[in-house]
Amino acid sequence: MWIVISFVVGVLLLIAVALVVRVSIHIGYDQKQWNIRILIFGICVHKRQFKQQSSIEHTSADDIKQQLSNLFTDLQRIWSSFPYLLRITKSAELQQFRWHTTIGMSDAATAGTMVGLVWTIKGIVNQIIRSNFQIRQPFDIQVQPIFQTSFFDTSFQCIVSIRTGKAMQAIISNARGR
Repeated sequence: MWIVISFVVGVLLLIAVALVVRVSIHIGYDQKQWNIRILIFGICVHKRQFKQQSSIEHTSADDIKQQLSNLFTDLQRIWSSFPYLLRITKSAELQQFRWHTTIGMSDAATAGTMVGLVWTIKGIVNQIIRSNFQIRQPFDIQVQPIFQTSFFDTSFQCIVSIRTGKAMQAIISNARGR
């Protein structure tokens, strides 16, 4: 009898710990490679790396505009594919957000326009994130213009953490239609 009670208490304790544990998601982009790691108790439980499909280095302004437009469209498609994502992000904490971009064109006027476009995109993303996440630290967002050469490089780092119980609650409430 004591064995059964001990087993039940152990299972309930394990479930309670599983519901309050924090899961951290580390997302990074640098050197044309995406890195995604999922950590529980500081231990990496999932790691994924993949390279960017196409390079936009040394291209024209129209090619860079098209690439940025495609990226924005992809992000919108991902966001609309997961309606419960908004409920999950409301209880998630953004612990770090760093996004640095270097952009240049051979024509100074075009370079200035492209820098303005990149700042606009970053401003929109900044507002979306600030309205949907709990923020821990100030953001580190930079755009550096380069003149007289066509160049585009960006690096991105983000750490998001969420309690598993909150994520499950958001998914269940979305399934119920609330």
